[in-house]
Amino acid sequence: MHKFNYQNAQFDYEPYPICYIPNFLNEADYKELCDTYPSLDMFKFKPALGNKYSLAEKNNREFYFNFLKENKAWKDFYEQVKTKEFIKEVFEFLRGHGIDQNIRRFWYTREMAKKRRSIIGRAFDKKLLRSRFEFSLMSANGGNILPHTDATRKLVTLVLTFIKPGEWKEEWGGGTNIDKPKDITKIYNNVNFQLPFEEVTPVKTFPFNPNQCVLFVKTYNSWHSVSPMTGPESALRKTITINIENIS
Repeated sequence: MHKFNYQNAQFDYEPYPICYIPNFLNEADYKELCDTYPSLDMFKFKPALGNKYSLAEKNNREFYFNFLKENKAWKDFYEQVKTKEFIKEVFEFLRGHGIDQNIRRFWYTREMAKKRRSIIGRAFDKKLLRSRFEFSLMSANGGNILPHTDATRKLVTLVLTFIKPGEWKEEWGGGTNIDKPKDITKIYNNVNFQLPFEEVTPVKTFPFNPNQCVLFVKTYNSWHSVSPMTGPESALRKTITINIENIS
């Protein structure tokens, strides 16, 4: 089982809760996952999100599960993320830093399809949660993710980097922006519409470094993006995005 290192987390609370965690995995686990990260030909291009490629339970599903079946390190990672214990761990970590989403008792499902809660669960407002992760690739030549706030069902997002030391140059970009709309009437965005880059101001940018995690809480104003990058076509920004969702 992989041990996630939440120590040395550096929190920002404005405009929404977000933290940067270096050295998130131990060195041996990180190296193995980097060495076996899936190749570009398995991914599905997602132009609606900007300029990125996705491999996930709902994007190229067959390729996703075939890859996991053939790669033990990533299958073990998947099995760990797809547990109730993982979700509890994340919420306990957040509570320890003053972010209490009032989620302690909940139903859990591994499935992508929404399941009905029991009558008892609905009576006591017991939430139904799930966790999942997506492989995400972007070329350093123009790859980007448009400013958005995430879907309403998402509660917490963790973005983990999987590049080898020396594989990425800082001047290419690739960092995660905290954004603020220039038009204050667009700050409230619970429904997750997108804005063009010229309509937001980056408040802060978390760098794109090996073995890091950027973790943030979904809010009505959790605007974030990845600005268009300026590196070579052959260089790839490799990440996974773990989502914890309320599908009640």
